[in-house]
Amino acid sequence: MKYLQLEDIPPEFAHLRTVKSIPWDVILKNAEELRKNKPSEFEAFTDAAIEYSLKEIKKKRINYDIVAAGVEACLTRGKIADALDLTKQAETVPILSLRAIIQFVLSDTHGLGQILSAIEEKVSDDSNPSDLVRLSVVKVLQAAAERDTSVIMCVMEFDNLLETYPEQVEEPIIETMFALYVVGSLLREVGQANRAKRITDTLEDMAESKNHRMMLALVENLRGNICNLLGEFTEAEDHYLRFQELSEELSFELGLGMALNNLGTLRLNSLRLEEAVEYFEAALAYMKMDVAKVVSLANLGEIQTILGKYQDAEKHLIEGIQLEEKTKRGIIEVYTWYVILLVKKGNLKKAQEYLKKAEVIAEHSEKPLQKAAYLHSKGVFEAAMGDFTSAVEVLESVVRLSKKNVAFEHLVRSKLELSRVYLKAYHNENNEEYLASSTYHIQDIIQIAGEQGLKALYAEALVIRSDILTIAGKINEAKGDAERVLGIAEFLEDERLLQEACLRIEAFEARTRGIEPKKYTSTMDRIAGFKPAGKIKEVPRPLLHAIIALNRSSGLPEYVHYFDTTIEMDSSIIGGFITAINQFSKQMMGLGGLLRSINHEGFTVMMEHSDERIMTLICNEETFDMRYLLREFARKFNEKYPPVIDMDGIDSRRYAGADQLVSDIFGSSD
Repeated sequence: MKYLQLEDIPPEFAHLRTVKSIPWDVILKNAEELRKNKPSEFEAFTDAAIEYSLKEIKKKRINYDIVAAGVEACLTRGKIADALDLTKQAETVPILSLRAIIQFVLSDTHGLGQILSAIEEKVSDDSNPSDLVRLSVVKVLQAAAERDTSVIMCVMEFDNLLETYPEQVEEPIIETMFALYVVGSLLREVGQANRAKRITDTLEDMAESKNHRMMLALVENLRGNICNLLGEFTEAEDHYLRFQELSEELSFELGLGMALNNLGTLRLNSLRLEEAVEYFEAALAYMKMDVAKVVSLANLGEIQTILGKYQDAEKHLIEGIQLEEKTKRGIIEVYTWYVILLVKKGNLKKAQEYLKKAEVIAEHSEKPLQKAAYLHSKGVFEAAMGDFTSAVEVLESVVRLSKKNVAFEHLVRSKLELSRVYLKAYHNENNEEYLASSTYHIQDIIQIAGEQGLKALYAEALVIRSDILTIAGKINEAKGDAERVLGIAEFLEDERLLQEACLRIEAFEARTRGIEPKKYTSTMDRIAGFKPAGKIKEVPRPLLHAIIALNRSSGLPEYVHYFDTTIEMDSSIIGGFITAINQFSKQMMGLGGLLRSINHEGFTVMMEHSDERIMTLICNEETFDMRYLLREFARKFNEKYPPVIDMDGIDSRRYAGADQLVSDIFGSSD
């Protein structure tokens, strides 16, 4: 066996080779011993450095150069617990700044604040450039962890320092590189892909110049995240696989967990849930930190609940709840998915107990996603209790919350659950209007998936609509949806989806008119597993022409607003036409609410139905955004102007202020 020499110190630690206070000969000798039972020379070296540093901090007079080497070894391996132990007695600026990286990884904003205060006492304008950069890095990390608007100023200060001291770019310290990774991640989160790419290029140049393989691994992760944002999922997977490969070479456990988790999330974007579970289970094995474990356990519990693997789901969710109660980080999903699991198992009493625990977290949280997760589980619980009216109200509030905060995952999930609630109500009361409402929300998912180019989600939603149409006895329409699914499944090479389509087509050909509730329930469950890998794409706003509130019984227009005054329309004729079309649709299809829009020669007539009115929006194209705004306008208009029974004619003065409502919801007509 070749004995380790000073030149064998890995390149990540080259900047410490000449530090005489570090006994490299002893550390290298210890590494030689460890190499006998370690898979790589790098793992043996870093473990030796960590072990030696852990002994050092027990001394009365601590050599902080040795500690710094140990902390950097911990960071390159993702050993966060050891890094925390090594930096507990942090006194020097380098050790404090390294601890700040650890606190950022743990999302400990309070700890970051304490570190910032300690460094500010030690660093002045006369301090060396490295310490000035370290202070600036900690400011960036704290602002980023708190999602504070001051992060912009902190990043500008950080950039200015690097320009002032170019040697900090040519010979970057690990804190500088990590700060660039964080800044790139923040830019990606707010949708600034090009700026995030430029930061990533700079980080890659720095990491290559130092041959810092852990940072090169993080570069691959960041590039994968940027590709996700742009919808380039194949390229994203390539970067995540490279991230996984580099992490394996370094025994970088945190990196391995992150890579596997990201690969699993990619599978959720295409609704390949079984593959996602495999990745999440593999990721969990590398998650050593309690906070990271809770997130992985929540992911596993969620998908296993959706797939009907209740025993495995319960095991993971209970473990997640125990860790959440220990760490108190407010990861609400372990509670909300346990509520949903208990509902599916029929244990409503226990579900209510955990729903209250989720409510406490939601009430004390400023995060819209946590409130949405709680309200979703509450809607599921209310429906299980048979209170369909309350369930619909709660889930509609989730739709509004999701739309306001661009929470794509919860938007799809709440629409799905609304469809399921109406389907349950139909089976309870045999009212076809509930079938229409169930279809309405599935059609919204179809619209969203089509606009966003999400073929798997689009196909799964078509499967559900096919099932609902089958229940309604509309076999030809249902078969048409199933045939469309068949084409998409062949394109995606998705064998499971192909079988779902063939199963239905064969049943139609055998003139089977019904479908087992268990079958469509499992299909609905599947869509609940959808998580977007990228940012929601912006859809161009259609050209709006007019909005008309029609009295449902008489067909007369109660209120008319023209966005485009150059187009002349007789609202009475339009009202009569829409009334006639709706009556025809109801007679032909049996489900009056299924008619959502009519397209003709560049015009689209969109409709929202309530008991007394048909709210009509005339534009050049239907989009989900316009559908949502029309629904919101109809809801608020009906609240503000309740229908008058047995009215003689239309008094336009009654709708004073409605133009302002149009402006508030649809924006200026200019």
